[in-house]
Amino acid sequence: MTRQEQQQYLNKGFTKDQVEEIKLGLEEGLDIEIYEDKDFFALQMKEIRLGLMSEVPVEIYARKDFDWFQMEEIRLGLEDKLNVRLYAYPKVSFDTMRQLRLALKEGINLSKYLSLPAGTLRELRKSIKSGVNIAPFIEEGYDEEQLEQIRICLEKKINIKQYINNELRGSSIEQIRLGLEKGLDVKHYASLDYEWRQMREIRRGMEHQVNYSAYLNPLYDWQQMREIRMGLEDGLEVSRYSSLMYPATDMAVKRAYLAAGIVDEKPQAVGEGKAVAFNNFEIKVTPDQMTAYFQLTGRRTGVTRSVIRNALEERGIVKGINEEVINMILTDKAGNQPQVIARGKKSEPGADGYYEYFFRTDLKREPKVLEDGSLDYKNIEWFEQVKRGQKLAYYHPAELGPVGYTVFGQDFPPIRGKEQSILTGKGFYVEQDKRTYVANVDGIVDLNGSVLTVSNLLILGEVTAYMGDTRFDGNIHVTGDVGNGCTIIAKEDLLVDGFVEGATLEAGGNITLRKGCNAQGKGMIKAGGNIEGSFFENVNVKAGGDIKVSYILKSEVECNGKLETSGRYGSLLGGYIYAENAIITNEVGNETGVKTMLKVGVNNDTIKKQIIITNQIKKLKMELEAMNTAYKELEALYPPEVRASVEMFAKIDNARIVKNESIKKLEDELQIVNDKIEQSKNARVTMRGNVYEGTVVEVNGKKWVATRRQVGVSLLDDENGVKMLSI
Repeated sequence: MTRQEQQQYLNKGFTKDQVEEIKLGLEEGLDIEIYEDKDFFALQMKEIRLGLMSEVPVEIYARKDFDWFQMEEIRLGLEDKLNVRLYAYPKVSFDTMRQLRLALKEGINLSKYLSLPAGTLRELRKSIKSGVNIAPFIEEGYDEEQLEQIRICLEKKINIKQYINNELRGSSIEQIRLGLEKGLDVKHYASLDYEWRQMREIRRGMEHQVNYSAYLNPLYDWQQMREIRMGLEDGLEVSRYSSLMYPATDMAVKRAYLAAGIVDEKPQAVGEGKAVAFNNFEIKVTPDQMTAYFQLTGRRTGVTRSVIRNALEERGIVKGINEEVINMILTDKAGNQPQVIARGKKSEPGADGYYEYFFRTDLKREPKVLEDGSLDYKNIEWFEQVKRGQKLAYYHPAELGPVGYTVFGQDFPPIRGKEQSILTGKGFYVEQDKRTYVANVDGIVDLNGSVLTVSNLLILGEVTAYMGDTRFDGNIHVTGDVGNGCTIIAKEDLLVDGFVEGATLEAGGNITLRKGCNAQGKGMIKAGGNIEGSFFENVNVKAGGDIKVSYILKSEVECNGKLETSGRYGSLLGGYIYAENAIITNEVGNETGVKTMLKVGVNNDTIKKQIIITNQIKKLKMELEAMNTAYKELEALYPPEVRASVEMFAKIDNARIVKNESIKKLEDELQIVNDKIEQSKNARVTMRGNVYEGTVVEVNGKKWVATRRQVGVSLLDDENGVKMLSI
């Protein structure tokens, strides 16, 4: 399109953006007649143009009574070959269309629920997809925020129905859900009497095992509850400031004083902070009432123990008196210098609460290093098994510490030691004493911080192909060998005591082979976490984490962390080895020059992800710019007092917010990918022993080839290629 032709459109009343859409359509060789109409917004034109490019029947939505948001949902549905006539009605909002489209894409027909709000449809779609039923709650009038929390509970098999009603806000139901997930007795706060932030403070008090009943009163606002909870967590005597008459700001000040060992509202002593004179000596008490000084002002004649005692009593000093100092005064060893004759004592925290565990928590799960540096996997204790009903832990509450006092005998409130957070996790229950934790399944026990987990354990003997595939929602321990053609898939960890042949082993967690694997080119080992074993021969291995092994022979091995072979005989011979961060080994290749490919650094998938995200951000920013233009056009059409009643203003404004949020989310993802690519510059290959001809190393796409035998080589990325260092 020439500039003259563009100007002709502008003269007819088309906007620059509309002309741009006509121009793009002509450049693509499209029949633009269907949208060559100035009554279409530019964004409506764009949706019709994109539909023409995708060769979908755009006449279904190329109508002025569809806004461009609706057009987009119909177009996307047509491109996915969905039955868009189930939702392509002008009176159906675009966000409702979106939920119906996404549902159809997932094989779910929600067209009979067109009258429901879009958010409710979203939760209905997600619930059907995950196999739970929220329909009864929809019938009871729960809104989308409430339904989201209910759906999550149903998916996690949490019985929340008895604690909620549709008058509770979604944020309140969320606090009830979070409490139930951690095994708390939520009936204490699952009430309309509390708003969600009050519920949160009560829940946190329960989690931290403090006496939350001290603030279990809906008349407290949530900030007051917070101050009382924090005081309880610090072991303070919160009754000194927990009166409803104190606003949260005053409570915070009083809590800070108590934490510092200072008691306000304390009685003032006569002459406090000033010296009180007696016949030939004086006694002074510091303003904080914690220290009393004695000083001679004349001769020691007549100063006896009873005189000093009577003076102290007259001054009101009754605690912390130092008899040794009195003896020094009476023997004239003190002279005329001030002496600390009495000293108060601040309250000290008592013993902290602690858990007593009835299983070993110190299993290191690390192989023994043999004399040659290789790793012995045979005698490691990988886990500890427990039985249902077995006592796992007992909580010993924090204790009150010794009471402090001033020299005047006023006691400070005692301070309780810190309580530990409750143990969360799965596979156990807490007895009525709220202290005893008991396993409710047979399985493996594990403690990670305050997360206690008893996960299912399936124990198998020798596994052969005739047994069929084994899939288990937990850990699997194979005590024998795994034969050719077998498939074992564990949701968590997989441990094999025997040899592995041409089998498929998969685990969501870690895989450990006590002996090793010779798959003869038929097997695959894949883990979401780390993979360890004595050796890998002729097998495909993929790990989401690190790989540790004694040697690898003619295998294809990949990991997203570090790959390390152990011992003097640790070697990589033949095949392809990739590790994102580092490869550390002893010997690579052999004297016959067998080709061995090693690669470290950023992989193609990461580069592709970077490109995809970058393009997505670019596309969203272009769409946002177009929306901003359309918004300005609407502003020019309608005066401010009318805009609030124009539905399109609200739609565009909401869409701009959504686009900005999407861009921010993608930019955060891109930053993670970019950081990963940047870190890849530190990737290196370390080969401590012989490196034979036939060895090819790639560091971030830059190649290094061994043309002769070398000893002790470290390779890393350099601006001019691969940099080689001798080690």
